[in-house]
Amino acid sequence: MGQSMSFGLTQFDVDELIAFSKGAFTQQEIEALYKRFRSLDRGRKGFITADEFLSIPELSINPLAKRLAYLFESINFREFVGLLAPFSRAASRDDKLRAMFSVYDVDGDGAISEEDMEIVLRQLAGSSLSDDELKSIIAKVMRSAGVGERGLTFPEYKAALEGLEVDLHVEVPLEH
Repeated sequence: MGQSMSFGLTQFDVDELIAFSKGAFTQQEIEALYKRFRSLDRGRKGFITADEFLSIPELSINPLAKRLAYLFESINFREFVGLLAPFSRAASRDDKLRAMFSVYDVDGDGAISEEDMEIVLRQLAGSSLSDDELKSIIAKVMRSAGVGERGLTFPEYKAALEGLEVDLHVEVPLEH
């Protein structure tokens, strides 16, 4: 086993997490994320719940917070790193697009259906759009993306966003 660091991760653990995140995080960032994870993990259970995830102040203003919390329900530190990796500046465009796609693919069937899109848009817009306005927006988006009966697949989603900048990142505060 590798040499233990003062906060519970070994060097082997850190190296494995860097590889698992496809190099999205540095050793310092992994250590900072571990410290943040431990502060969220009330009771030191080894995982965080959706409620613990929602206690992050930066999420209180995000209209998709509940959807994101669903993705972060009862996850351990390795899963936490994996879910945050696409938000790193070092993550590939493809990894960022896959993370965005997973937010919209509510039922996890590999395609964004009209129902998936309605759920996410309701979370984003709240009650500011009528049912008719929402259905009109969804129909227009699906039509312009050339979506088939199954819904918008990842390759179609990726093609629809071709040429657009994907600015999906979070900063990991490092202690000095």
